[in-house]
Amino acid sequence: MSVVNSALSKLAEKEKLQGQVITKAEVPEIKRSKPVVWLVGGFAISMAIGGWAVSQQETSALSLDSSNEILTVSKTQQQNSQAEAVVDTPKVNLPSPTHNKVQESVVIHTTQTVQPSVASFEEQPEIKPTSKKVTVATKPTSMTKTVQSVVTTTPVPAKTVPVKVARVEPAQTSVAAPSAVVKKEPILIAKVDTPAEESMTVEHVELTPRELANKSIARAEKALDSNDVKTAFTEYSRALRLVPNDEKVRQKLAALYYGRKDARKAATLLQDGIRLNDKSEELRFALAKLLIKEQQPEAALSPLMYVPENASEDYLALRAGVAQQLKNTDVALESYQSLAERDPNNARWWLGLAIQQERRLEYTEAHASYTKALGLVGVSRKTQSFIRDRLQLLESLEGDANGD
Repeated sequence: MSVVNSALSKLAEKEKLQGQVITKAEVPEIKRSKPVVWLVGGFAISMAIGGWAVSQQETSALSLDSSNEILTVSKTQQQNSQAEAVVDTPKVNLPSPTHNKVQESVVIHTTQTVQPSVASFEEQPEIKPTSKKVTVATKPTSMTKTVQSVVTTTPVPAKTVPVKVARVEPAQTSVAAPSAVVKKEPILIAKVDTPAEESMTVEHVELTPRELANKSIARAEKALDSNDVKTAFTEYSRALRLVPNDEKVRQKLAALYYGRKDARKAATLLQDGIRLNDKSEELRFALAKLLIKEQQPEAALSPLMYVPENASEDYLALRAGVAQQLKNTDVALESYQSLAERDPNNARWWLGLAIQQERRLEYTEAHASYTKALGLVGVSRKTQSFIRDRLQLLESLEGDANGD
């Protein structure tokens, strides 16, 4: 018994000592995060979610163009009684990008067919199928393509709703967004009432050689203004091939040849024109002047032998001067007589006529012509002195002739 009592007393003393010694418990401090950090982090997360939602809306808007099947959903809500009500959802409202997203579960059954009591068909776009069981956020643009499916639209608790899928022609689909509406509009085909016989005809119009030549002449003149002699030469040559009887074009081309120091080609070109028109005064005059410049007076007189009707004074004067230089009295006399008749007040013509008459020993006629020339205006002193000397000589010759 003493042993037992001793043990009990020791135990009692031990418990007494344990009850008297109380030590402070060490409790670790709980670190509290600052509210500013949570505020900044929450704002950053909301902005990221909003950006993701906008990008998903743009992606889903592009997928609306390829929709070929329409998923129709009928939602039946049960309240206190099991009465059936028709829920028409023509549009799906998009939540604000900054609000918290509520995930909905979608259970797809491929073997069970459920006949809905009241079905209201809502047009939804299609996307590519992913798997048999898909969790989809409540975004109006990411619905799952299926054949027969049951979709729950209530967040808590999840209920299955019978769905009837009807394959119809693509119809108009509208998606409501917080700030914009993406709408599938029907394709409008414009119908233009066009007459059956209306057509575009290409008419081949042939220009005459004269019209083509005029175009070449215009280009040649423009080239000359730009000092482009090569182009002018080409265009004038083309124009002359089209209208070989155009004397002006022929003269201009001959002038270009002469400018290139090809006098032979220029003279040949003018002679070819004279053969085409033997009565051409312009070509004869141009050829004679060219030959005179080339110191060929005999050849120059050849084209001037022909006197056209109503020949110009320049033509007759050139003819008379060349003939006088070559001492061809008959041609010179004929030319000066014509000139004196046309312009009787020109002392030059009377002087030339008097010289030719004197050469033909027609002293009386020569004396009269010299006297006529001396009495006209425009005679220089040197010419006047020459005329007086010739008159004295003629008078002496006439006296000798009368004395004999």
